[in-house]
Amino acid sequence: MNVALTGLTPREALALEMLIGKMLPDWRCSVASASPQAALPPADLYVVDLTGRGLSRWSEAGQSSLLQALGGAPAVLIASAFDQTWSTLEAQNMKHQSLTLLRKPYGIEDMRAALKQAAAGRPKPVMPPAAVVAPVAVAAVAPATPVAPAAAHVPAPPTAAAAVDSSWPVPAMPAVEIGELTSAQFQVRLKALPPSEPHRFLRQLGQALALRRPFEVRVSFLNRLIFNPGERWVASNTPTSVIQGLCQSDELAAATSIDAVDEKDVMARAQRLDLQLQPLEVFLWSLMPARRLQQSASLQKAS
Repeated sequence: MNVALTGLTPREALALEMLIGKMLPDWRCSVASASPQAALPPADLYVVDLTGRGLSRWSEAGQSSLLQALGGAPAVLIASAFDQTWSTLEAQNMKHQSLTLLRKPYGIEDMRAALKQAAAGRPKPVMPPAAVVAPVAVAAVAPATPVAPAAAHVPAPPTAAAAVDSSWPVPAMPAVEIGELTSAQFQVRLKALPPSEPHRFLRQLGQALALRRPFEVRVSFLNRLIFNPGERWVASNTPTSVIQGLCQSDELAAATSIDAVDEKDVMARAQRLDLQLQPLEVFLWSLMPARRLQQSASLQKAS
């Protein structure tokens, strides 16, 4: 099965490629242009981020353009969390192709179910262009309900009972280009951090990564991160703003705890908790502010 991704950010596309490679090893991914005017490459199935392709809200013209670009192939359509326009489509043209609507934020099981549901539809001939295109029916995938079994405890810095959520006021982080940072390079960066700056969370993370065993960072009752250093991935449902806050405040970092996770159960646990998977190197890169990532090349060579 050849899957083409369009409209996703580079980080999202990389994470989805990794996710599909692990869950569906016989499937292959390619990244297509996000421009609404660009032709999509031939594929058995498409994953389309509607907002990224300039289709944040449904319109007759936008639907016509999308259907012509898909060429009758099945697709998973990713809509923003608050958009309702793409869910009001009618069933008249459903027979032409299989479309599955998936809203952000979505987890591992949500995406797996959407891919399987869309792939179950057989490609049909391309619809002839028309001045007015009747809406197409899409099936919404309900988010999976997370189940949080207990994990084996590993001693960690003192924790606090305060819950963490995305409403915390945190300083803005400068935008950086998408890159990668290996665990070894991350350890080198840690040693170069100025002593005057808060970096408790980063050092805790570095110590846990050095053990090269799966572990879980419990940020709050709902927010978790699961790391598998051996397979080089991290799964999370923790907002980026919260993670940035942990990196910039030792007080907030003190409220986290770190637990070991059975290596045989680590992927299944991430799926049960409905966490979103991404490459470890990309995640570690995102933790470092831009000015630290622009340190001298000697630090990179030291790793």
